[in-house]
Amino acid sequence: MTRPSDPLLLSPEEARKQEVFFSAPRVPRRLERLIEEHIGRKTGKAWDDRVVLDRIRAAVIAQKGQYWARGRHRQISYEKGYDVLAYLAYHFPVYLVQTDLLLHRLVTEGLVPRHLRVLDVGCGPGVVSAAVVDYFGRLEGATAEVTGLDRSEENLEAYAAIVGPYAGHKGVVSINEPVLADLCHPPEDTLAGPFDLIVFSNVLNELRDVGPEEKAALVAGYARLLSAGGSILIVEPAEKETSTGLREVQRALVESGMTVYAPCTYLWGAPCQPERCWTFESGPEIKPPRLMEALAAGKEGYRFRNTDIKVSYAVLRTDGLTRWGALERPAKTARLGALSSHVGRQVNLCAARMSGEIGDEKRHVVKVCDGTTKKPVYAVLPEYARNKGNESLLAAAYGAPLLFTNAKVKYNKEADTYSVIVGKKTTVTLLDGGEES
Repeated sequence: MTRPSDPLLLSPEEARKQEVFFSAPRVPRRLERLIEEHIGRKTGKAWDDRVVLDRIRAAVIAQKGQYWARGRHRQISYEKGYDVLAYLAYHFPVYLVQTDLLLHRLVTEGLVPRHLRVLDVGCGPGVVSAAVVDYFGRLEGATAEVTGLDRSEENLEAYAAIVGPYAGHKGVVSINEPVLADLCHPPEDTLAGPFDLIVFSNVLNELRDVGPEEKAALVAGYARLLSAGGSILIVEPAEKETSTGLREVQRALVESGMTVYAPCTYLWGAPCQPERCWTFESGPEIKPPRLMEALAAGKEGYRFRNTDIKVSYAVLRTDGLTRWGALERPAKTARLGALSSHVGRQVNLCAARMSGEIGDEKRHVVKVCDGTTKKPVYAVLPEYARNKGNESLLAAAYGAPLLFTNAKVKYNKEADTYSVIVGKKTTVTLLDGGEES
């Protein structure tokens, strides 16, 4: 199991800068202007021209319709004309900050070297690449090198107009000439590698007529380009179908020999059943850029505001390394997959927190998992029962493994789910290696 030999360790001042950014995240002004200038060049009009804004709105609405379609009607396109401009206006801001957050997670866990080499697969107009530039621009002495790959000439035109100048302004990240190619058929002689981080950001769910096994095989093919100690990051929208689809790909990758570093923890050593595994992490709300504000100023403006971060992701490795290491599960704990035998009883169990707060002011609810669940399981803590002995349930970080002692099991027939009731006499503690958020 290998971590970078020269890991990027944040100084107190660098950590402070990142915390300041995440406390009120936004698209940097320089990057905002580069996007506006690109729109102006492509349309021949000012970025806030009424006709331009109306056409971007129409493209956003069309993309949303394509996204929510099912079966053969689902044909998402971010590759031509106003499709690219709509992506820059609606998706780019949230995805930029989202990538910043995930990159920060990898840095703080020691998985990023001081000189980071990134392959941005299906790079589009460059949101992941721009996020690397943005993050490293708040550091001192660390550098990065990024290679993008995409099949759309329109996307790579935007990439060159936005990412290159932004990186030149920051001066710490070198942007290689992006590769014009289909991610399903990458040119063998062009992607030299090795790469410390290979990112598939919001692209696998867009592959039509490709099942989870084929997607996993595709990802595994790119894994040969990893450096020793390198990681693969797969990111998908938090919507139920795409989130569950990610876990299906993840399971297939585990079966092929890869390891999930995060966020999932297989406490019983077996890969999970992903069919009903809808889990995602939330982040801070971003400040909308000027372009998004201009779009939202029109009729039904709420349709053009996209400021909430909700993301499903998986970090995968080829060397067996996991976030929590070798956890020792206490004896006499129940598997979540066997809760049907414990309905109405008090049990001890180990499970990881796999959601944010999804309850209300009267009862706290979080999704939990141990890798054995066949049906969703939720930990429920009534507000009146909350105390120092069980509030670790709420303080735990996303993915953190927990020990529940003396919790009651209930089956919810209508939803076909299980609840683990955390009462006044229930204790919830972090397993060794876990952390609070």
